[in-house]
Amino acid sequence: MSSTKQPADLSSEWSNDVRMNALFAPLQNKDLNPESWNAKILFWINLIERWSSENSVAILDVSELKHVFERNGKIPHCLPDIIEEAVVRRKFFPPDVHLQNIGVTHQTWGSWAVSLGTSAVKSLGSKVIGTRVSSFTVPNSIEKMEKLVTEQILQHSKIIQGSQFNYIEDKQLETILNEIKHQHSREYTLKVLKQKRTLVQLNIENRVFYKIIESDKSTKIDEVDKGILHLKVNLERIEREIETLENRIKEEKIKAKKSLQEGSKSAAKSCLKRKKRLDGNLEQLLSQQLNLEKIYEDIMQAESNKTIHQAYESGLAAMKTMVDSSMIDKTHATMSELAELLDMNQEISDAIGMKDNAEIGDLEADLQDLLDEEQENLDIARDKQTPETNFQIALDNLEKCDIHDLEPVIGKKETKNLVTSS
Repeated sequence: MSSTKQPADLSSEWSNDVRMNALFAPLQNKDLNPESWNAKILFWINLIERWSSENSVAILDVSELKHVFERNGKIPHCLPDIIEEAVVRRKFFPPDVHLQNIGVTHQTWGSWAVSLGTSAVKSLGSKVIGTRVSSFTVPNSIEKMEKLVTEQILQHSKIIQGSQFNYIEDKQLETILNEIKHQHSREYTLKVLKQKRTLVQLNIENRVFYKIIESDKSTKIDEVDKGILHLKVNLERIEREIETLENRIKEEKIKAKKSLQEGSKSAAKSCLKRKKRLDGNLEQLLSQQLNLEKIYEDIMQAESNKTIHQAYESGLAAMKTMVDSSMIDKTHATMSELAELLDMNQEISDAIGMKDNAEIGDLEADLQDLLDEEQENLDIARDKQTPETNFQIALDNLEKCDIHDLEPVIGKKETKNLVTSS
């Protein structure tokens, strides 16, 4: 069990050998010295609570706790008896008993036990009194951790906002809980939040979400909750598809330019055809996105349950006209393959002279636009050439010259043979 705070950091008495030897000794009979016995109980309860709170450890194992409080090679032999007494005093609880007690609000331990019935009390007594507790929870620590996690949930950047409630997906919740380093405490904190109905789980399209319940609001999951999350899931899906389509449109434009540079107008036209088809799909998705965003805004701005339901019903009707999200990928794949085959067939048809004059005219105009764009880019690049760039071009040209091209020609004189007289 790892910790950041040690017992010596939490107790001023920890350095007192005489005092700590007495506190480490087995618990004596209470009747011999009730005051000393009670002081010893309170010391250990307070120290365990402080250690638990400071280190965010809400589930403690008795055998491990002995080593946490080890001092000078000695372990506190009194610890099992201390914990038993703390359970009796309702300072600590066995985890399952604590979870049961959470569901019963505004009741004392005694009244809660009475409400369980005689047989349940006997069962509870066998767990709490007369048997050794192997693990336990510290309510004060778990409440502190629960409050901290709830605050972090409400401040999370990816929280899904509704008109009356907020929601969070399990992936985002996991990142928050992972800040609790102790695994058992992390898992138990989630159990407590669910048991208290602070988080109410619901599944939407194979994804897990939690409805966040604040104060005394209803914990019931209704069609409005499902509708809001369905809208968010579909909006996220559409956003991903829009991004994919935009990238494919850019790719087809690049391919068309490359085909023109290679002198293949037929291949360039095929790329432009695919681009036009993708442009149409993109326009349709953008329209769907606007519709769903409008529905979501209507729900957010609704002022009563009645108008919320009306907005949801409107959204549901709109969504029913859309293809089921599970069919989107299959449909796109099939249509994409079919479109490519049709494009190949059209390339063959164009090659043997079967052309639609109107379509060819449009494609020719698109091709001319691409050529003009390329020429404009070349002009801009030429205008941006610096003196250094021009100098480098001149050097490159010199490198291409032969040696005889570099001989001077200006002021060249004829060679004369000089005869020396004897």
